Amino acid sequence: MLKKIFFISLIIGIILGIFVVVIYKSNNINTSSDYILYLEKDVPFENVMDSLEKHKVLKNSLSATIFLTSYPIKNVKAGRYKLNKSMSNLELFRKLKYGFEDPIKLTISTATFIDEIAFKIEQKFRFKADTILQFLNTDNTKAKYNFSHEQRLCNIYPMTYDIPWNSSLEQLFEKINKGKTDFWTPERKQKAQNMNMSENDVYILASMIQKEYSKKEERSKIAGVLMNRLQINMPLQVDATCKYATKDFSAKRVTGTHLRCVSPYNTYTNRGLPPGPICIPELSTIDACLNYEKHDFLYYCADPSLNGFHLFSKTWEAHQAVAQNYYKKVNSLNL
Repeated sequence: MLKKIFFISLIIGIILGIFVVVIYKSNNINTSSDYILYLEKDVPFENVMDSLEKHKVLKNSLSATIFLTSYPIKNVKAGRYKLNKSMSNLELFRKLKYGFEDPIKLTISTATFIDEIAFKIEQKFRFKADTILQFLNTDNTKAKYNFSHEQRLCNIYPMTYDIPWNSSLEQLFEKINKGKTDFWTPERKQKAQNMNMSENDVYILASMIQKEYSKKEERSKIAGVLMNRLQINMPLQVDATCKYATKDFSAKRVTGTHLRCVSPYNTYTNRGLPPGPICIPELSTIDACLNYEKHDFLYYCADPSLNGFHLFSKTWEAHQAVAQNYYKKVNSLNL
C-alpha cells in the first residue's frame, strides 16, 4: 500500500513538475524577433494583455492565463519594455509587474550643429526636434546648465546614455548633462583652471582641434600652438572656423572669401575663442587640450608630402616657406 501511495505521489510530483515548467518556465513569446511594448502612461494590466493578444505576441494565451491566477498584476507602469523572444511567462510577467523597463541607448558622436542632436533624439523618443530646440533656448534651461545660445553643444558630450523612453525633456537632459559632470573630474577641472579656462572654453578649443587634425598624435601639439596664440592675444587663425562661419563645409581649400567673412566665428578677423563650439569634439580631443603640449611653436601647416601630418614653425618666415611648398604640391595635383 505504501509503495502504491509513493508511486502515485511520484507520478503526481512529475506531472506537477512538468506543469510548472510548461506554465512558468517555457518560452511564451511568439515573435521571431524581440517585441517592443511602448506605454505612454500607466495602464491596467488587462489593457496590456489585450494588446499582446491583438499583436499575437503570446504563443499560448491559456498558459499565460493559468500562470496569472497565481501571479496577479493590477497595473503596468509607463515605459518601454523589450520582450525577448526567449522569455518565459515568469520572465515576461515579472518584468511587467515590477516595471523593469528597458531604457533607450542614445549614442551621441561628433556632430556640427545642435539640430543634428535634436533630430537624433526625435528618432528615439517622443519629442519633436523643434520642441527640443525650444527647450534648449529657454532662459531657464540656459541658466540651469550655464550656457549661452551659441554654447548649447557644450553640454552634450559624445557618450552612450541609457535614458528611459518615457522621460520628460528635463529628465532627458539631466541624463545628458550627467555625462558632462561625470567627465569633469577634479583632476580635469584643475587642468582647465591652470589654463585659465572654463569647461566650456576647453570644449570650444577642442572643437576647433577636432576639425583641424588628421593624426591623433598631433592633437596636443596643435592645442599647444593655439594656447601660445591665446597667451599673446594673437588671432587663432583656424581655417575650420571660417568654413563653419560660411557653412561651406564642402570646400577643399580655404580661400580669401572664407577668410574675409564677417562672423564672430572667423578666427582670422577676431581674437580669442569663438562664441561657441564648431562641433562636438571627441572626449580624447578634450583631453588632448587639457594635456596640451608646451612648446614655442606659433604656426602649423599641412606637410607638403601630404602624409596627414603637419609641420610646426616658430616664426612667420619659416611657416611661409612650408606653406608655399604645400600650395605648390596641391596645385600640381589640382586639389
